[in-house]
Amino acid sequence: MVGTKWCIEYLKKYNGIDALPDMPDEALFRALQNITMPYALSEEFYQKQDDVLQEILSRKDITNVADFPDGISLWKGDITLLKADAIVNACNNKMLGCFVPGHHCIDNAIHSFAGLQVRRDMMKVMEAQGHDEPNGDCKVTPSYNLPSKYIFHTVGPIYSGIRRDEIDLMRCYTSCLMKADEMELTSIVFCCLSTGVFGYPIEKATTIAIHTVKEYLKNRNKHLKKVVFNVFTERDYEVYQRLLARD
Repeated sequence: MVGTKWCIEYLKKYNGIDALPDMPDEALFRALQNITMPYALSEEFYQKQDDVLQEILSRKDITNVADFPDGISLWKGDITLLKADAIVNACNNKMLGCFVPGHHCIDNAIHSFAGLQVRRDMMKVMEAQGHDEPNGDCKVTPSYNLPSKYIFHTVGPIYSGIRRDEIDLMRCYTSCLMKADEMELTSIVFCCLSTGVFGYPIEKATTIAIHTVKEYLKNRNKHLKKVVFNVFTERDYEVYQRLLARD
């Protein structure tokens, strides 16, 4: 694809790279996105990047959360292919996405397929804030080239086994639900917060997630109609399915 090659050459020059590895163009483009700090990317770049990302998206199957039943749903698959009012991204406290080229974490995938506008927006947010993001808060950006409308960015706890971990993880879910309500959104999709490299045991994290969401929907909800737990592995799906059925 001509636009992909143009973006590759642009980011190569922008980042001062002399030689590139031999890999497929789309993988190379994603890797270059991952290492780029968007201090001064041109509008032409953003336009061509968006064209590339929209073409990639057009080859994939989109799942519309509007077709899900009201209440809580469980869905296994790629969160970047869900059409919802908001999807939740699991971030680190720098909030700028994953800088490891092609890394298979949700933070990398969301930033890569949404576009570098997300990192640009979060740079401005973090510069204005002046300090690292605490656990459990929620920041919002548009989703740009994703099917969803917004990305909610939240930092979950790195698991250490103390009570504070539970409180912080509960705050992640509650903050995102409150923000969605504040924005009068009707659907939100949660990934498995803190259960990847942050090491939160899946059974414990899932129990907290389900309990927090159910309590919010029962006692505080104003606008939300659909809350989706998104998982990517069969193991996580089994845990959520079992614990949802039990509760």
